[in-house]
Amino acid sequence: ITERMNIGKYVDLSSRRLHGHDAMKLLRCILLGFADDGYISTRKLERKTRTDIRYRFLTGNESIGHSSFQRFMQNDLLHPVEDIFYELNDMIHHDDRIDIAADILTIDGSKFEANANKNTFVWKKSTKRYYMNAWKQFINLIGRLNAYFRKNGLDVFYSKIREPNPAYMLEIADRIEKYMESSEIKMVSGKGNKKSTIQKMYEEMKSLCIRMYKYMMHFDILQDRNSFSKTDPDATFMHMKWDYYNHTNIFKPGYNVQFGISGGFIRNILITSDGNDLPTLIPFLQKYKDRYGKYPSIAVCDA
Repeated sequence: ITERMNIGKYVDLSSRRLHGHDAMKLLRCILLGFADDGYISTRKLERKTRTDIRYRFLTGNESIGHSSFQRFMQNDLLHPVEDIFYELNDMIHHDDRIDIAADILTIDGSKFEANANKNTFVWKKSTKRYYMNAWKQFINLIGRLNAYFRKNGLDVFYSKIREPNPAYMLEIADRIEKYMESSEIKMVSGKGNKKSTIQKMYEEMKSLCIRMYKYMMHFDILQDRNSFSKTDPDATFMHMKWDYYNHTNIFKPGYNVQFGISGGFIRNILITSDGNDLPTLIPFLQKYKDRYGKYPSIAVCDA
């Protein structure tokens, strides 16, 4: 397969002298590793080239260090391994191993747990509730600030209607800080030091600003999803078929992986964060068309 590929399309051959290893050997080991394990680390690739007879055959009985694989993938591999997967499929197609006339694509998928802690979830409904509570606290704080400045004879008024975005809140905090400097009100901390009313409101404003910024970041990550994991923001919490914690159907962070099979060969793969299979059909078939230039004549799916 690799001898029939246009290797220059995938590998930058200009800096080969700097690494000391043949590009084809490195590429073949990486392809075999991904085909064998699905995902393989550079450390494991190094061990394989020392102990596995298949890798020894590909390298010409040579051991290759993990740093060589790392440099090759980072600096010289021009396209992701997935692109090579589709070129491989084209070769299989041209070899008539798949019945092109029938062109039946069978689609099915499953949910796979992400490598993320299950206790690091962020829920959209909860974030909305926390955001609204923080907004109410901000309105209350603005009312107290306006009352404080009015009491001290200052013509300062801040709007309660304006949405409390972090830039607006930091602007208010900076103005409070300048007022404290001009009025010679010192910032105090520690036991035995009583904070002034304006310092308490200043610190509350800073704390609210951090909270609002955090919630806005969560909304930006969530987009149309209902949840995500802090240790893997792309993962969504889904119901899994098997739970190794207490054998109940609880939520765990994961991905919805859809496969398209034709003639016994994997023809297309789509990894999504959508817990429902229904919205994945159109993007799955669109990806198939983008890769192969046409839709399958028949697509077989479950409910």
